[in-house]
Amino acid sequence: MSYKRVTIFSGSEVTDETIKALKTKYMPVVRAMGCLEADIIQTGPDSTVMVATYADKAAADAAAEKAAALRAEGQEEFKGNEPTVLEGEVIVTM
Repeated sequence: MSYKRVTIFSGSEVTDETIKALKTKYMPVVRAMGCLEADIIQTGPDSTVMVATYADKAAADAAAEKAAALRAEGQEEFKGNEPTVLEGEVIVTM
């Protein structure tokens, strides 16, 4: 089964500029790290959740250090709170 990393961001307003930066600056880097698919969901005026899919835990682990650096960069750029990261193997899908 695949492996998911869920990142919860908050503390900075989600603007058109934020969305543009996510699409053009951050998502290409996420793809280059081996992420198969990623969705960013706006959950409030100043919060988002990113769900990233990797082939397996080994692929997610291989990207973990770069992903942490990318989160730190985003936190600095958007002046948000420290993100919460949850991850695990997909056990049921439909």
